[in-house]
Amino acid sequence: MGLFLSLLRGSTSGNSTGISRTSKDTESSARFSKQFNEFISNLGDTRNAQFVEENFPEGNKLLKIGQVLLQRISGYQDSTNEIRTAISNATPENEEAAWRKVGPSAQLLVECYEYAQAVERMIPEVLDELCSQADLEEGAATDRSRGLARLLADLMQNAFAFDSLKATIQNDFSYYRRTLPRISGSQNAEIAKFAISQAVSNKMSLFYAYHNPMVKAVVDSVSQYAKESDNEMLVLDCLSALAGGSYNTIKQSRADSAKSERLCVLVLVTCCVLYDWISTSGVGSPQSAINSKAVLDLISQRSLVDSTPADKVLRANCRTIR
Repeated sequence: MGLFLSLLRGSTSGNSTGISRTSKDTESSARFSKQFNEFISNLGDTRNAQFVEENFPEGNKLLKIGQVLLQRISGYQDSTNEIRTAISNATPENEEAAWRKVGPSAQLLVECYEYAQAVERMIPEVLDELCSQADLEEGAATDRSRGLARLLADLMQNAFAFDSLKATIQNDFSYYRRTLPRISGSQNAEIAKFAISQAVSNKMSLFYAYHNPMVKAVVDSVSQYAKESDNEMLVLDCLSALAGGSYNTIKQSRADSAKSERLCVLVLVTCCVLYDWISTSGVGSPQSAINSKAVLDLISQRSLVDSTPADKVLRANCRTIR
């Protein structure tokens, strides 16, 4: 555990109940530490992306879907003018003009909602495999651990990016929901095709009500996985070790490229966010195995998503860091 410098505190990994570790827990944690500290420095290497493509086809497919969705959201033009006109001068023609504009945005949000559900299912699987690496010999585990860490980083990068952009089309969706009954009942097939069921609309409304819906979906899923699988301590060890390797690589300038360093920042923020929601006491507590203050000091001058400071992303998505 000495590899973590000032990042890791003791060996409690958020064990606020005071229950001592078993020897297997300690051995697994030490092995995580050694593995992750060694491979994290070249996380941006193209071979890692290739490894994901070859060994995690479902995860790779999700990454590509997420990238396409983000491109579509980034280039989205809002319907503010059409909606304002339809409200101030509510003629059938003006309403139809607004619906033609907001209809595609609603369909895009449906696709993003379905994507979030797929990511919810995928990330616990990735963490489960990462945790299983502790029982493998170092040589056998390294390539797979590197690929899994890269996949986790890229999936969470999409989640952070989506949450920073979703406000662009959320206002359009609010108008869409208010007028959904009239859209569904439209005699114009070009308008009616944009209708979704009320049940799906309600679920999407609850999902998008949060300022960080994609990240929240992930942390809820991971928290549930950790508790239901009885692997909570192992998951926390895995996250703190992966955070430790990332922290050391950034602190000691060991990344082999600017891309690798940026991915290390992303992994570090991801691990802190997930740890914060899985651990009862949170990543910002004195019991945390991750020194959140050291992390904030390290990443404060680095950007993460769309030039947003990494520490701002971290604070926005944690419950015990403000």
